[in-house]
Amino acid sequence: MQFISSALTGEQIRAARALARIDQSELARRCSLSLETIKRLERIRGPVGANSRTLRALFEAFSAMGIAFDSCEDGGVGVCLSGDPAQTAGRTSRSSRAAPLSTDTGFHRLIYHSTANSAAGRLHELLDQAQESGARRKSTLDVTGILFAYDGRFLSVLEGPRDKVRQVYGEISCDRSHAALSIICDQTAPARRFPDWSVCCGLFQSDAEMVGDEPALREGFHPESLSPASALGLLTVMRDLTETSPRKDLHSRRPCPLAGICLDRPCAVGAAGGAVGNDQMEPAMTSRSA
Repeated sequence: MQFISSALTGEQIRAARALARIDQSELARRCSLSLETIKRLERIRGPVGANSRTLRALFEAFSAMGIAFDSCEDGGVGVCLSGDPAQTAGRTSRSSRAAPLSTDTGFHRLIYHSTANSAAGRLHELLDQAQESGARRKSTLDVTGILFAYDGRFLSVLEGPRDKVRQVYGEISCDRSHAALSIICDQTAPARRFPDWSVCCGLFQSDAEMVGDEPALREGFHPESLSPASALGLLTVMRDLTETSPRKDLHSRRPCPLAGICLDRPCAVGAAGGAVGNDQMEPAMTSRSA
């Protein structure tokens, strides 16, 4: 493995751990570092400034799990899955759901965030519409991805042929359900990370282990603070969470059967029959457990 001398960022460590499908305790064990060190590094925005021994431990541990770091032209470090089966053997079984690496340069990835437009309807209704339109675009345009909604904000990734991805984004930008759209990432992707289309919404106490240290989810949801790597990592985690309880049994949000336990209270109230606009939305979770 080639050791990259440039410092990792906290966002890249979180994204790499999300790709490996392991929690912070497992990463600490594999790196022979303390759990508190891993938590501290992942909270940092930008370069972590760790010593060379710590950086080398992280690189070596991730390499053994099939995670590679590549230098980018702008001086940053990219995060990707290795195609070497010998390296990926140590990952948990959930990693088998990730799409295999492809040499097809036609894959394109666009990540954006937006705000739900309360004038277009209640949030739970907009999410059901997003599920239906996303499934239709997958079958007709081969565009896949995920949309995550919380606190009246959307974070989404679109993947597929470049012209189709940009066509879909153009349609979304004209959709009155979305306001204040902003692109986080718009570039060629080495692999299709999201081979299906899914919609994930809300937060639950059971999510704390996976997303409890995500700064963008403190005091509400702030997707504009996410880097491309951290946005991709968060969306990967949320994709996995759609396949676990309580979300895996969610088939309709009209009415939403999870409203009673969802921490996104404005959306939950709306799903129960009361319209809640963006001007009434307040952060539903003000603290996270590690």
